[in-house]
Amino acid sequence: MKQLLPVFLLMFLSLSAMAQKQYTELTLRPILDSMSVKHTGYNNAVQLNVSGLPLAELVNSLALENNLNISVDPSFNQAISYNFFDAQVKDVLVFLYENFDVEYQFVGSILAIKKLAPKKEIPLPKAEKKIDVTYNPSNEFLSVDLKNDSLYKVVESITKLSGKNIVLAPEVRDKPVSAYFLNRPFDQVFDMLAKANGLESKKDENGFYYLFQPPKSTVNSNGNTFNPSTSNFEKTGVQITKNAFGTLDIIANNAELMDIIRMGAQECGAHYFLYNKPEGKSSFEVYNTTFPQLLELLFNGTKYSYREDPENRVFLIGENKTEGIRTTELIRMENRTIENVKASIPKDLMADLDVNEFLELNGLVVSGSSRKIAELKAFLSSIDVVVPMVQIDVMFITSNRNNTISSGLKAGLGDKPAVTSGSVFPAVDVTLGAQSINAILDGINGFGVLNLGNVTENFYLSMSLLESNGTVDIESTPKIATLSGHSANISIGQTTYYQETQVDVQNSVVNQGVLTSKIWKSIDANLTVKIKPFVSADEYVTLTITVTNDDFEARTDITAPPGTTKQTFESVVRVKNGEVVLLGGLEKKRKSNTGEGVPFLSRVPVLKWFFSSRERTSEKNKMHIIIRPTITY
Repeated sequence: MKQLLPVFLLMFLSLSAMAQKQYTELTLRPILDSMSVKHTGYNNAVQLNVSGLPLAELVNSLALENNLNISVDPSFNQAISYNFFDAQVKDVLVFLYENFDVEYQFVGSILAIKKLAPKKEIPLPKAEKKIDVTYNPSNEFLSVDLKNDSLYKVVESITKLSGKNIVLAPEVRDKPVSAYFLNRPFDQVFDMLAKANGLESKKDENGFYYLFQPPKSTVNSNGNTFNPSTSNFEKTGVQITKNAFGTLDIIANNAELMDIIRMGAQECGAHYFLYNKPEGKSSFEVYNTTFPQLLELLFNGTKYSYREDPENRVFLIGENKTEGIRTTELIRMENRTIENVKASIPKDLMADLDVNEFLELNGLVVSGSSRKIAELKAFLSSIDVVVPMVQIDVMFITSNRNNTISSGLKAGLGDKPAVTSGSVFPAVDVTLGAQSINAILDGINGFGVLNLGNVTENFYLSMSLLESNGTVDIESTPKIATLSGHSANISIGQTTYYQETQVDVQNSVVNQGVLTSKIWKSIDANLTVKIKPFVSADEYVTLTITVTNDDFEARTDITAPPGTTKQTFESVVRVKNGEVVLLGGLEKKRKSNTGEGVPFLSRVPVLKWFFSSRERTSEKNKMHIIIRPTITY
């Protein structure tokens, strides 16, 4: 494909050169033919025999002799020599267009002849030399074949193939390099490539490779070469060099902190002031670090700190609580209240710091070293996020259904004569007195020899046959809102009172007797719902739901406390923002079947309706809870 590129470029250039003229003979001749209809001079035959006549004068003569509107650029001074016999004017104009660098422009009936713009020569691009680099990712072997290639291009090719990041010092970017290595480990080839071209290479702990020009050595009076930064390594245990990037490369072996600070400041030209002399030793090896970063590494975990004075360009060094090192700062919370934040801060972060809440400004006043304050500020920033609010729509649907069937006959003697009363529709509940019963008996006694006699005046007969049904549906739709991680409570219920009597017996000499006191106390029966939402990053809501349903039972006495029933359930559900969850199961069923009657006869079919009374009751209570959480910020 690369071999065909020059051929395509030549074809493009040749086509561009041909396309610089606007017309060809096939397109120009129809235009002149159309103009010759109105201006017949274009059809006139001319005879020309010229030698050394400028082109502009020839065209002007043709226009003047044939009454044509032709404007010609006067700079056409090229001398021509031609012999035309009975040639039409338009043929001469086509001939001139084809054989000279001219361009025609038609403006109505006017023909303007101008010089053709010179062709722009487009230089052919030079074929870029291919960098011969191969890399095997399976074993990280590298092969190079370089001959005066640009170091930047070489590094670019190696990075694309291997995916390893290589940093070049500015002064070596355009350096030509040469090397030949075949199937050797990457680190080995990279190191040998640097040495073969008078460079130095390094690899840091992050996997970055560096290529730079080695620093020049100094020659002492004895002819020995040495580096001022490393000449005292055996004495101080510190070797510090300033690399090509302006940062420090440091090797320390059980070195005094003060020696490291002094030599590091000397290498990078930093100024410092000591409030307290740092004591202690350290061992480490770091590359490409700055002086502030060096101080951070040295003072981590110690009682020392530093503060940079930007006005005087001085690093102030001393103990954390020293005046001049100690700073005081107000750290404000933007997205949450400052209350209870202090209790959430780890104790290690508040060590050697004086932290106080400032409720009016919703922040913490912190005093201590700037390094410790920066660490605390980073932690507070990580927790200072918007806590989502969850609006919870709750719907309670309660359904109560009951059914009661009672039937039977009752007869007896009352304290006084009973009066006939009651209803026969839609339910039968009638009480017959002695007078009504005797009237019925007298009607029966008139048939044949049957004589039932009469009942006493206090005798009564009750007959009942009824069925009652009831359905009650209750809906309640409260709305509550709470923050993620906080509980929201709903309580709906009633309060009733009962009487409590206290009796105190007094046995004193002065007062003897019984003291009775009555106290009214309250008792509650509530439907309580407690919801605690947690919002996750994917906008799902985890709901911890606790439902307690209390209810009163019938009183045994008007002054006695009513009995209570309690139903409780807990549930943990996870729903998406805006989805609905349905909770049920709070259901109560009660059935009772009571009756009384004549022994044996009350159990005989058919006869039992005349010799007994019965009551059957069925009651069913059911409650559903519908919950829909909606997240808002």
